[in-house]
Amino acid sequence: MPITEIKYLLKGAIGLIASTVGASNLERAVRHRMMTCGIEDIEEYSKELKKSDFEVKELIEEVVVPETWFFRNQPSFVALDNYIKEEWLAKKVGRKLRVLSAPSSTGEEPYSLVMSLDKYGLTSEHFQVDAIDISERLLIKAKRGVYAKHSFRNKENDYINAYFDRIDDTYVLHEDIRHAVNYQRGNLLEDNLGNGNTTKYDIIFCRNLLIYFDRPTQEKAIENLCKLLRDDGILFLGHAETGEFIKTYLTRSKYPRSFAYHKIQPAITESNKKSKKISKTEDTFRQEIKKKVAVAQTPQFLETVVLNIADIDEYKDPQDNKTLREVKKLADEGKLKKASALCESYLREDPESSQAYYLLGLIRESEGKDNLVGELYQKAVYLNPNHHEALIHLALHAGRKGDSETAKKLHQRVKRVAKRIKT
Repeated sequence: MPITEIKYLLKGAIGLIASTVGASNLERAVRHRMMTCGIEDIEEYSKELKKSDFEVKELIEEVVVPETWFFRNQPSFVALDNYIKEEWLAKKVGRKLRVLSAPSSTGEEPYSLVMSLDKYGLTSEHFQVDAIDISERLLIKAKRGVYAKHSFRNKENDYINAYFDRIDDTYVLHEDIRHAVNYQRGNLLEDNLGNGNTTKYDIIFCRNLLIYFDRPTQEKAIENLCKLLRDDGILFLGHAETGEFIKTYLTRSKYPRSFAYHKIQPAITESNKKSKKISKTEDTFRQEIKKKVAVAQTPQFLETVVLNIADIDEYKDPQDNKTLREVKKLADEGKLKKASALCESYLREDPESSQAYYLLGLIRESEGKDNLVGELYQKAVYLNPNHHEALIHLALHAGRKGDSETAKKLHQRVKRVAKRIKT
């Protein structure tokens, strides 16, 4: 099947798991490229991809998700401030502070990093900010430094007046901030990233990239990041990128809710790592849980879970907010179309919300669209492996499909997650 071949091609080229961007988004990208190439048959387009590196690059440009905004995930920037004050300024290090943003997307993140350093009076004499992305189109937009309102989503936005000029409905970044970032095209999975540059970075921001990769590709990316990170450096990941395998390479920083890590030094043995206990203050998920959830003790429990929209109140997700609570309210009132529309709109703004995917799965299930719910629950669990309720419903879905082996494995996961929540 041509679309399957295209998925494998993308996976081989950039490690992308097609399901993480959604089947409809991939199909839209393929259709757009087919139209641009003047190709009407998808099999012909698949053949074109196999023989044209240029077309592969163009399809990647269509598929890449440029979802970002200034000072995204504020706790990460609070941790950055503390790191600068405690680990850099306090020690008065004589060399340049080196910072990497990968992927840089349309520039909001690397420019946020420059602004964070600028407020301490640091200039390009004191720091170097590098930014890489696989998409040349996004790099061109980033270098322009021209943004619309959707790039500013935080309540605290005093920096807009300090660093931008308002021209009609656009915001133009000041030239000195733009020139403080060195952009280049690069693939984090390549061994010769940066043309073999041996620069070691004190700070690396690589957030919400790993969620699009399978496990081997995630490990490859982490290994490359560790090679680029100084032994005393700090690495910032996304909130959904905290899988168990990361503990082989990284250890959590002291900064809460920032998803910041340090490299594990060679002196720390495997047995020492296993003996370490994660405190409750270090475990963001446990911090955010306000209500214990029911523990699934037997396979029969999964068979008796009531498939009702009211179930969504059993899980309190850290990402829960006013909009998602409104989705719940509408669904509880039986206004499924309105709930669905609001949830889909929310996902367009925040495509990494595990809770939103879970809610949409419940809505689709209530609408009788069982063929759609598996992918939605799977995405929720992928983004948040500790999403207890999504795991339960995914197990139920597998059971209804007759996949008893998968249902059994998911049930075991449910019990492990429930045990972690209780402790």
